[in-house]
Amino acid sequence: MNTQNIDGLQEQCNKIPSDKIIAVHGTISRAVCETCGDEIEFEEFCNDVRRNIKDIYNQDVSAPKESSNIPCKSCSQPTVKPETVLFGGSLPQEFFQRVKEDLPTLDVLIVAGTSLVVSPANSLVYNVPSTTIRFIVNKEQVGEELGIDYSNQAERDFFAKGNCDDIFLELISELGWLSDISQILDQLPESSANLVREKMNQV
Repeated sequence: MNTQNIDGLQEQCNKIPSDKIIAVHGTISRAVCETCGDEIEFEEFCNDVRRNIKDIYNQDVSAPKESSNIPCKSCSQPTVKPETVLFGGSLPQEFFQRVKEDLPTLDVLIVAGTSLVVSPANSLVYNVPSTTIRFIVNKEQVGEELGIDYSNQAERDFFAKGNCDDIFLELISELGWLSDISQILDQLPESSANLVREKMNQV
């Protein structure tokens, strides 16, 4: 699974092994030094941010009036930051390696909640084999310029129009997985848990 989001929400999917998820644009849930590459314990990094970084929204009265550098504990350079890919930065090598390994035998590509305008992540839709089913979940049609076919004659592209939560909940129900999901409601965001409860009351 590839995600372009940096919010780290995929880490809530604790049943999916971490080696099956690639955060294409990094994540704000880890901190690293850009100079030496050392990872910083995340809670320690959060504490450093509270101590060293000015609160531009004036919500934290204990925040400093001016920001100061957060030096790396290993190399002392002021280059510690969340592990996100900034504009012009390089994507993780794992992305390119997994594309090479996984795409040639891919049966189904699920594209959910993306505009498909950011490359190279959007290249997945036209680099999969011609036999791969492409399942697009979105509020609007995206990726037509990349070859996705939204016509009535489409043979490999399927468009599920709507919110991701609603579409995937319907898919979960059709696959008979509602009882599995119901056992982990306490691990879901409240809005998602409520959607599952509503769906269970309907079946």
